[in-house]
Amino acid sequence: MSHDTTTPRLLLVVADGVRPDVLHEEIAAGRTPALAALATRGGLHEVTASFPSVTGPAYVPFVMGRHPASVGLPGLRWFDRSRRLRWSTSQARSYAGIDIWHVDRDVAHDAPTLLELVRPSLSAMSMLARGATHGRIGRGIGWMLRAAPAHFRGDLAGWRRVEQAATAQFLRRFARVRPRLSLLAITSPDKFAHKLGGRSDAVRTALGDIDAAVAEARRAAHAGGWGDTLHVWLVGDHGHAPVSRHDDLHGWLEREGLRVLAHPQLGTRRADVALMVGGNAMAHLYLAPEERVRRWWPALAPRWESLAQRLLARESIDLLMVAHDGHTVELRRADGAQAHIIRHGEGAATRWDYVPQSGDPLGLGGAHAGLDAAAAWAVCAQTAYPDALVQVSLLASSTRSGDIIVSAAPAWDLRARFEPVEHVSTHGALLREQMLVPLLLDVPARAPQRTTDVVPSALALLDVAHELPFDGQSFLAPRPG
Repeated sequence: MSHDTTTPRLLLVVADGVRPDVLHEEIAAGRTPALAALATRGGLHEVTASFPSVTGPAYVPFVMGRHPASVGLPGLRWFDRSRRLRWSTSQARSYAGIDIWHVDRDVAHDAPTLLELVRPSLSAMSMLARGATHGRIGRGIGWMLRAAPAHFRGDLAGWRRVEQAATAQFLRRFARVRPRLSLLAITSPDKFAHKLGGRSDAVRTALGDIDAAVAEARRAAHAGGWGDTLHVWLVGDHGHAPVSRHDDLHGWLEREGLRVLAHPQLGTRRADVALMVGGNAMAHLYLAPEERVRRWWPALAPRWESLAQRLLARESIDLLMVAHDGHTVELRRADGAQAHIIRHGEGAATRWDYVPQSGDPLGLGGAHAGLDAAAAWAVCAQTAYPDALVQVSLLASSTRSGDIIVSAAPAWDLRARFEPVEHVSTHGALLREQMLVPLLLDVPARAPQRTTDVVPSALALLDVAHELPFDGQSFLAPRPG
């Protein structure tokens, strides 16, 4: 326990699945006074999440400061050609179930988490929390046994009760430990949004739970004499968009004569395709999954080009991506537009080119060359596909990603079967409503761009020196150059 009352501390609250406009409306209406107080001291910003825009991978940016595919987490569900996954006979992960236990081990161990960099640290209900020194509330066996029935029955009220109990335990330990870094994830908004809509009253009620938690954390800190050192930031992991049409991509592939390995049917022998849907508005397709080494699209096209074309002809598919090598990705849109996204260099020296082959699939007004990460974000910022250049480039070329990646069209998702609750709102795709998230700060900041900016900014706030190669940049200091 630290009794220091001068060292800065940060509580990072994750508002899972909360849309920026809904948070703005609740603050403006006066229904979230604790969050409104944060906005008054700092500001409410709208930034981009990662692609796929789905819980799990989308936690990586604000916990590790990296894009998820760069540290080995390409999706909510993914398949490992290398056959190195522990406790997985199918070599397929799904963090929507028991595989949540493996998230911390699946991400790269040479990329530290914020909880490892700033200690003492405490976490609750976060899918990614490696290194928390004072516990990971909500992730033990007891908590899992309480939460699992509510999750698999679609019992949202039951889920909220479990989450409220975990939050209460977190707040008690928070007051006692006085951690320098705390991570509290509230996932009820996402659960409610899937069943009732991202703008529903239930989501707004869950925002009230978040507001109450922030108010209690600040009250406890002031009662302990360290309230002036506590900062509270709130970040979303992904957006939400209405969905009314559900494609059974699994069933379609089978009707095409292919043997499909996909959750929850993982016993398929000699599969032609491993299908990994997440969100459920995106999917990885691993072709010939029995091969242990990924091959790039020029080697796969003679056999699989016809499948790619038939996929893109489906009404449910908006974008399709294939990697020509580790630096060049071909992006196709359903209307026939096509472009190459080419990545040059590494680290801070990385640059992106956008080279249309026919049409302009991202709507960027033509070709672009030599864009750094900030400029690549800026040219996509107002389009239907925010941050597409960086996100597509890194995801599609990752060694753990599928050979074909698809992003669903508006109002569509790709997993009609096997969900405990029929979704009326979805996420996962590279679409504006699903990629934009709120970032609420209690300090003034220059305009943030991505959720990857949170980690380097938090380290600056907490005066933690480092020389780590984050994908984001601090919004508490002038941008280099």
